[in-house]
Amino acid sequence: MMMMISDLEEEILRRVPMTSLKAVRSTCKKWNAVTKTWLLGKAAAGEQQQQHQFLTMNGRVYSFQFHLEEYVSVKQVDLLNELEVSKVYHCDGLVLCVAMENSKLVLWNPYLCQTRLIGPRESFNIKDRHAIGYGYDSNSNSNERNHKILRFVDDFSLTFAEDDNSILPERKREVAYEIYDIRSDSWRVLEEVNPEEGSIETHQRGVSVKGNTYFLANRHIGLVGCVTEVQVFLLCFDFTKERFGPRLPLPFDSLDGFNGDIVTLSSFLRGDGDGDDEQLAVRFGGYESGFFEIWVTLTVGPNRASWSKFLRVEPGPYSSYGFNFYASLSGGSFFVDEENKLAVLFELDETKTAHKAFVFGQDGSFKSSVNLGEALILERRSPILTYMLCKAAYPPLVCSYRPSLVQLKHPLVCNSKRKRMPLLSSVKFRKLV
Repeated sequence: MMMMISDLEEEILRRVPMTSLKAVRSTCKKWNAVTKTWLLGKAAAGEQQQQHQFLTMNGRVYSFQFHLEEYVSVKQVDLLNELEVSKVYHCDGLVLCVAMENSKLVLWNPYLCQTRLIGPRESFNIKDRHAIGYGYDSNSNSNERNHKILRFVDDFSLTFAEDDNSILPERKREVAYEIYDIRSDSWRVLEEVNPEEGSIETHQRGVSVKGNTYFLANRHIGLVGCVTEVQVFLLCFDFTKERFGPRLPLPFDSLDGFNGDIVTLSSFLRGDGDGDDEQLAVRFGGYESGFFEIWVTLTVGPNRASWSKFLRVEPGPYSSYGFNFYASLSGGSFFVDEENKLAVLFELDETKTAHKAFVFGQDGSFKSSVNLGEALILERRSPILTYMLCKAAYPPLVCSYRPSLVQLKHPLVCNSKRKRMPLLSSVKFRKLV
């Protein structure tokens, strides 16, 4: 039965920001039901032009919102407190939470307060990489989105020959691709989807844009003296065709992971957010180059990408704020606010004991930094040498978020009882310095 509301109630609800969702739903049963059939606060979002993000810090998930009034709000999410989360990915209102060492997958719709625990087809692997997206049924004229999760291992392991005289390890390629259909709640094996002459490094995180996921990849193209020359490019996994597309060029040259420069990806919404104008952003630079740049796409698709430079930051006063360009192999993460001409980078401070956010203007100016809290030392197995335990602090990882009404029909079960998880808790406000 569809709930009816008055014109005045509808106008009020459309102007309430999404951060007040929990309070609105607790006001009355009718409002609770209505907010699960259409999106709250579209008018407020259009006027305020505020973006929402989720962060992972110290194995926990946080909601992050940056306000132009010079403060940020960071709220811890009560998402399985006993589960340590290492990465989060977003697509079309769904957030995929990956547990430490890839031991568990939890799918979450924050707006509907729905979750689903996803089990493996056979078993998960510490070398697994994941992506979330959606495709369309090629045998149907329907525009209904079919949401899916890609799980793959495409890596080289070191093995020693049985010959006792051998002292050098052999490189053995491990390849496995599986896809999870959210609608049917089932896994299946994919064939012939390998990247075209490219390798996606274990530390690289894919980014979903318009239902497809983009990865940074590289290939060896020769030797310059004793140095291996590496070409870095984009690969797009098309969730409709369920395969990778051709190599897509980046707007710069880089030897990611070899000369100290860092390349990371992000996504953002262009315009008022009413349409599907998601775009891709890439950050390049670091210790070796002495500067960093952020580029954004003008157009992007599985077979094409065109770019425009968003900002360039030269060496300057930001170094005195403890900016650390190379906190991890792939660096921290970032997001772009094109409307307000800002970029926010997430890294460890120079002592590697605190999580920080650094705000830059599109003109390359350093605006401010935000201390997000203590960075704890976490113990993880190495995905490359799995017998090794690594103890380190890790920079925050961010993903942009936009609410949707995509249903998860199989809720997460905790302690043998169905439990709907609260959206957000533990509000913290931290002033810019």
